[in-house]
Amino acid sequence: MTNANENLESWNDYISGNFLKAINVENENDAYIVINVSVILDEKTNTKRLRLLLENNKKEWDFDLNKTNGNYLKSCGVLKPKDIVGKKIYFKKALVRNPKTNIEVDSLRIKKVE
Repeated sequence: MTNANENLESWNDYISGNFLKAINVENENDAYIVINVSVILDEKTNTKRLRLLLENNKKEWDFDLNKTNGNYLKSCGVLKPKDIVGKKIYFKKALVRNPKTNIEVDSLRIKKVE
């Protein structure tokens, strides 16, 4: 039996999204507009994290907030996670160490919020 609120006309709600990666960000001046924020449960660690749905040039991207980027948003005056919806986010590329593999990888840091 299906719930009337469930969308069974599209796979979009049930398949992992299109995640924004460092390789996708061509320019630090490119604005990504936050169009939604949702809570994701990591079943492996049983922890919650925030996922932003971003739009840039009519293309949508998922972006999971890590602690560094979440703390940056908070320090920029974003009082609650839902307050980021409608804001423009700009990214810069950063070289970070993957804690699982101990290898440096390209990552994204939030550079600016408008």
